[in-house]
Amino acid sequence: MNGLMLAPIVIALSAAAPQAASSAPASGASFTSGDLAGAWAGTLTHEGETTRVGFEFEPSPDGQVLIKATIPVVHLAGATLGRAPLQVEGAEVHLGPLGFTYDAAAGTLTGTMPEGLVPVYRIPVVLHRLDRPSPAAPRPRPGGAAATPAWTFEAGAPLWAGAAFADGVVYAGAEDGRLHALEAATGRLLWSFRAGGPIRTRAAVADGGVFFQADDGFLYRIASASGEERWRVRLVEKPIERLPFDDPKSRHDRFGSDVSLSGGRLFVGTHDGRVLALDPAWGEKLWEFAAADSVLAAPAVDSGRVYFGAYDRHMYAVDAATGTLLWKRDTGGAVVSTPAVHGDRIVVGTRAYDLLGLDAKTGEVAWKRYVWFSWVESSAAIRDGIAYVGSSDAAAVRALEARTGRPLWTADVYGWAWGRPAVTADRVYVGTASQKGYVAGHRGLVIALDRETGRPLWHHVAPAADSGSFGFPGSPAVGAGLVFVTGLDGRVYAFAA
Repeated sequence: MNGLMLAPIVIALSAAAPQAASSAPASGASFTSGDLAGAWAGTLTHEGETTRVGFEFEPSPDGQVLIKATIPVVHLAGATLGRAPLQVEGAEVHLGPLGFTYDAAAGTLTGTMPEGLVPVYRIPVVLHRLDRPSPAAPRPRPGGAAATPAWTFEAGAPLWAGAAFADGVVYAGAEDGRLHALEAATGRLLWSFRAGGPIRTRAAVADGGVFFQADDGFLYRIASASGEERWRVRLVEKPIERLPFDDPKSRHDRFGSDVSLSGGRLFVGTHDGRVLALDPAWGEKLWEFAAADSVLAAPAVDSGRVYFGAYDRHMYAVDAATGTLLWKRDTGGAVVSTPAVHGDRIVVGTRAYDLLGLDAKTGEVAWKRYVWFSWVESSAAIRDGIAYVGSSDAAAVRALEARTGRPLWTADVYGWAWGRPAVTADRVYVGTASQKGYVAGHRGLVIALDRETGRPLWHHVAPAADSGSFGFPGSPAVGAGLVFVTGLDGRVYAFAA
């Protein structure tokens, strides 16, 4: 789910009618709040995947019930969801968005997982009473050696989008609107350029130019050698406003679209829901295509087609030459990552907890993997037919066969893995982030995994922040024998790869 995964159901509980129901049900049934009190657990099944969930119910004399959840797959144990009035009618039991049918003989509560925890799909659950809450399995510390940076650079403002590497130079954009170019071997500042708004995208480099968009609504071309502006073109009319995670109206639109370069053209998505093709020489618009909502990640271009996902819960394929729509696929959840192309497969994740393999020609679903309780916002990186992709609340990176979706391994990476993993011949590098007060206790770190097994080889943990988010939310970059990550502490880090 989102960075504060319990928020939807907590809001639903707080909005539940404050009336208290009778502790004894209608129709002469014998269910009382005492029958509800205690720990319950069950197994969920969907698309061939299973996981365990548990709830604890603590009734109080005023008819309200304190509800706690245990969801091991996302490292939650006894997390408080909130309080809701107990409402009983016959064998039907309701607690705000939670609804069950009580079977006294079997000792079960049967219902459907609430939308606040499981969007899109109606997944049934049968809860059985436990003598006591199941103890949480201890989460081991991050494996591998603790790594020390080869160098760091103080940018002076949070760095969200990750690093880019090209021709011995590292590029990193910051929240204060500055784009920094650093000598990759040493971290020495070569130049800085200030845009008119925060930078939540990674730079793209080609033909002596550095291309990026900023939250002031402009797309920029900067000279890679000097940092001098060559041109800027307006993409959206108003500066982009990003609400904090804990704002009920937040869209969790933490990143913008990077620029993709292919066939002598630039392709970029916009916060107001368009994809544009532009001439890189002067930024002249060649065509544009309008989706129904924000395009928050770079389009992928392959074999004359442009593939992209949108916040409108669809994937699109358009003709790269003209922008003509070729197909459109309902994904059930917002798509905020760049699709990865592998032959006739498009690998992309959604906020419906799905990781999809789509047919590149038709958009039909070729395979689907369900990631329990976790938005899949990481762009997949594909190498040698294997897709490597992160996930949000599941705090994991998965390796799968790109063509079939067959899982190979899953690795705990201890935090929200939003960026695209950087993959080399034998390593997978991932940055993760967390939030002060997040109930699962995730960490912000950069970790190196063995590409064949997912075994952690080394890690570097960011100190927890006193407030807000911390860690390495963007995509790592690899070059010059180093791996580069950007931190919300305002530093660019380089580690020996």
